[in-house]
Amino acid sequence: MINRRTLMKSAAAAGAGLVFGGGAVHAADSARWSGTAFALAKPCTDALAVHPFLTAAFDGTLRKPVFVRYLLQNIGYLQNYALCLQAMADRVKRLQGFDEEAASLLVWAEETRSLRTWTIDYAGALLGKQVQPERIPATSALLAYEDFESKNVRDEDAGVAMASLLPCFYVWDVFGRALRPGARIEGNPMRSWVEGMGSEAAAASAAKAAALADRLAGRTDDSGRSRMTAVFLAGCWLEWQLFDAVMTA
Repeated sequence: MINRRTLMKSAAAAGAGLVFGGGAVHAADSARWSGTAFALAKPCTDALAVHPFLTAAFDGTLRKPVFVRYLLQNIGYLQNYALCLQAMADRVKRLQGFDEEAASLLVWAEETRSLRTWTIDYAGALLGKQVQPERIPATSALLAYEDFESKNVRDEDAGVAMASLLPCFYVWDVFGRALRPGARIEGNPMRSWVEGMGSEAAAASAAKAAALADRLAGRTDDSGRSRMTAVFLAGCWLEWQLFDAVMTA
């Protein structure tokens, strides 16, 4: 089971160039901030690939009440994440030479808002009644993650701010590509959610988000990059917590 201590060990190892669970990082990868950060996040992504929520969702055995609990929590998360992407776009477009990246952030914010609308409709169809987002109580895991992302985007250096938003891109791409090939699609009650995972479009967005983080990492010093790594690893842990929270609610 992944926990905060495991990821804190990974963060502490960042300065020493250690890699967990995946062998040495290739020289070309380690030259980029993201190459080291992703290698250090492997304990979390490995744990997500065997998380009972995800494995059951992909093989169609997840209990409907658990899945609906997750969808309802994700409605709140997506609202906050769209706001954070919008705010990040506003920050990045003030940097010289980052116009393309700012435009991508705005596209991602709009896509997130559209996904939130889809999630509201999907959850409502499963429940057989209209969902009222303002009446959904948030778990402590959701509140912690929303506060984490909002605070970093608002108060931290641009590189750290982007590092706090990157786990949502990276983690979903990794477990989507790991689990989607073996997923049961026909007869899966979660088919509408599962069959879009592991797509080339998601991988392309994750790569662009990582490239932006790398560009911002190049604008800071070693201390700033270490802070980016610690924040990224914390965000990966918080992603794991969102799934765990609905299993134990």
